[in-house]
Amino acid sequence: MMRPLLTGLLGCLIALPAAHADEEVPQPHRQWELDCDAAAQYSRGARGIAVIVVLHGEIICEDYASGIEPDQAWELASGSKSFASVIAAAAVQDGLITLDEIVADTITEWQGDPRRSQITVRHLLAQTSGLASQNDNERIPSYRTAIRTRARYDPGRAFIYSARHFQAFGEFMRRKLEAANLDASAAHYLTRRVLTPAGIQLGSWGAIDGMPVMSEAVEITPLNWARFGYLVLNDGVSNGVGLVDAEALAASFEPGRANPAYGLSWWLPDSSRGEFRGADSIATGLDTLAAEQELPDLRVAAGAGNQRLYLIPELDMVVVRMTRGVTADPATRDARWSDTGFLTRLITPVPIGQ
Repeated sequence: MMRPLLTGLLGCLIALPAAHADEEVPQPHRQWELDCDAAAQYSRGARGIAVIVVLHGEIICEDYASGIEPDQAWELASGSKSFASVIAAAAVQDGLITLDEIVADTITEWQGDPRRSQITVRHLLAQTSGLASQNDNERIPSYRTAIRTRARYDPGRAFIYSARHFQAFGEFMRRKLEAANLDASAAHYLTRRVLTPAGIQLGSWGAIDGMPVMSEAVEITPLNWARFGYLVLNDGVSNGVGLVDAEALAASFEPGRANPAYGLSWWLPDSSRGEFRGADSIATGLDTLAAEQELPDLRVAAGAGNQRLYLIPELDMVVVRMTRGVTADPATRDARWSDTGFLTRLITPVPIGQ
């Protein structure tokens, strides 16, 4: 049975019409069919514990593996990165930051460096700041270590998948919030400004030296992750109130120059944009670019253990797929998983005329 994800939203249709047109030759109206059971079965076969599908604000699928309770929170790993762009969009609305401001104006230690002095907030969230990737013995650095990292490339030139961009963003936000006489934790800021007003609850958010880890370490229930996804899909609007700057949030989904498959803290897999370029540790299984079957454009938060939050704007749809995560269930890291296999079981294009 369908039920509302958030109050005040409309019902849904299982046949999913969506306009799809070419600039020169208009294409016929296309529809999609859903098979939640097939997708949930595929997910469970790859150690999945939850699948939730939200369409037009209604929960139309909610499947949990045996022994899993809906109120259990699970680690997102790098799926946590998607919260950073929402923090930034809220801070833009509050007049605390802009996406294109020079970070060195706040992290003044960077001012004398020819590369780091040119890094913007946008560069950090796009993982194109040029900061060198971490050493194996310090995968997640503290804020202090992150801002001491040397820049290997000029900002904007190279995509480097690394926690250091996000930890540096955490230190940037810490100083901005402190200067505004606010709680200096970006996690507390996000909770107060966005999550609580939208009715979204976190299970926990890990910290280093008392400050939240911005690249990972969030634990959340599947339903609350779906609520977060629908808030983002809905341009940050909850109960008619825009909780973030809509233009800044929309920038999260603009393909980057160094890596068109990545925006600002979100993956943008789309076969029309060419070869996928990502870190092997996170890109394993994120294979929608290689799909021979037709799929709508996607916005994806992805974490180790094959944690997934898919936003599908064309269909006004949010899909959550969760495992126990690599800490609770290390075998999820090596599970036979394919985003293409999951999504093409969930949504299938209906041939024209049927």
